[in-house]
Amino acid sequence: MLMRINKKGIWTEREWLGLVLPLIVVEFIGFKSLYPYADYFTDSYSYIQAAANQDAISFRPIGYSLFLRLVHAFAASDTLVVTLQYFLVQGASLWLVLWLRRWCGLKEGIVAVLVAFVLLDPVIPYVCNYISSDALFIGLSLIWLTLLMGLLREPCWWRLGLQLVLLFAIFHLRYVALFYPAVAALTVLLTRRGWVFRVTGVAASVGVVVGGMLWVRAITKRETGADLFSAFSGWQIANNALNVYAHIPVDTVGLPSPECRELAAYVKDYFEGGLRVSDRDSGRGAVGTTEVGVTSEVGAAETRAAPGATTAYMWLRSSPLHQYLRAYRRRGRLSYFDAWNRVGVVFSQYGYFVAKKHPVSFLYYYGWPSAKTFFWMDLDNIAAFNEGKPNFDVLAKKWFHYPDVRVKVYSASLQGKLLAPMPGIYFLLNIAFGISALLFLPFAALRERDPVFTGTFRVASAFLLANAFFGIFASPSVFRYEVLPMIVLFVFSVCAVSKKMDFYS
Repeated sequence: MLMRINKKGIWTEREWLGLVLPLIVVEFIGFKSLYPYADYFTDSYSYIQAAANQDAISFRPIGYSLFLRLVHAFAASDTLVVTLQYFLVQGASLWLVLWLRRWCGLKEGIVAVLVAFVLLDPVIPYVCNYISSDALFIGLSLIWLTLLMGLLREPCWWRLGLQLVLLFAIFHLRYVALFYPAVAALTVLLTRRGWVFRVTGVAASVGVVVGGMLWVRAITKRETGADLFSAFSGWQIANNALNVYAHIPVDTVGLPSPECRELAAYVKDYFEGGLRVSDRDSGRGAVGTTEVGVTSEVGAAETRAAPGATTAYMWLRSSPLHQYLRAYRRRGRLSYFDAWNRVGVVFSQYGYFVAKKHPVSFLYYYGWPSAKTFFWMDLDNIAAFNEGKPNFDVLAKKWFHYPDVRVKVYSASLQGKLLAPMPGIYFLLNIAFGISALLFLPFAALRERDPVFTGTFRVASAFLLANAFFGIFASPSVFRYEVLPMIVLFVFSVCAVSKKMDFYS
């Protein structure tokens, strides 16, 4: 397609879109010819089951299941789901680039580099091909960040309202959005509007998430009897605390409840006895809809020797958390889901107790290994199509009306080979962003020359720092969690370096 270029060699936004959008379509068609089916891992079936049963709550946030139900009302097509996800992420990425081009005066060569990244990043089509909340979370988060940058440049009520709507939707996709109100509040406080606008913006941003937490907690208590916001968070903090238990004698004097003391007894027996139990519904199937059927022999000896932080205690049937769950379920004659939620209260109490009792050990044996994992993580599920399994679960067959459960794909292992360098690239991007921040932010002349870009760079920096803090302390990371930060890191590193070069040119 021929482009009209003016005397200064600058393209219009329409011309950029005319070039990029057809290429995005071609890329998607080529990708789906290799991967005609959506990709799955255990969480996928949790989302489908919650959608099929029209559940009010599930093992994961309910937002993505609602999305599946909405799409299903039009067509029982996994291709439609993946298409919507792909164009949301690519469209949001492109909008961010073009917004920076318009308001931050990026040169056309820099825009071309950023557009090429949007087009050629192999991670995006693979992430979007999953039946998972990740793609929606990435796309809506990029739109939300771009709105915040627009709010900083031109604060107005409609932008504030729209970011609140997005904040509500993002929170119900993944609870990692708990830190998003802090970024929104900082952005609103940096705007040049009166105190009414700023106070309203901060209060509303915090209120949307706090209100969502209270709403989910009320539903959880009504449905399961568990008086907590997120059972998964309880399982997670207990798991994190057991990373400490694997290395030091833990002082459990003063545990807050008899249930915590019972759990502590299971933990003590596990680490002192080196239990080895057949893990018949190991892995994430323990909180999904299927049994993975993997045999595991993980006990104290293996976990004590394991390098880095681990989430194994959440998934393995041999772990003390699952031993306690089974005993609790038998006593109360509860369904798996009700028991899984109710023990989350006990696990939360126990995990926070251990972390507060041994803060230095918690940071050393969990926080530091988790930080290393955050900056160089495993590909995890994304390393192989359908986790390398030959069949889909019957849930996927029924929901998307597949003719059978056999996997049909060009190569199940190709994505692992293509994406193998990505954890290293992500690590280098973190270094590059740190260097670009040092090249740009300390210099008043640079900041004053381009106040709009300075504001957007600060918003991006706040987002990345908050994400790192939350990601390190909440859970050891896997690669798909960091696809969104990877996009932000690349875009703003390139922009900051280009601004520095322009200043001296």
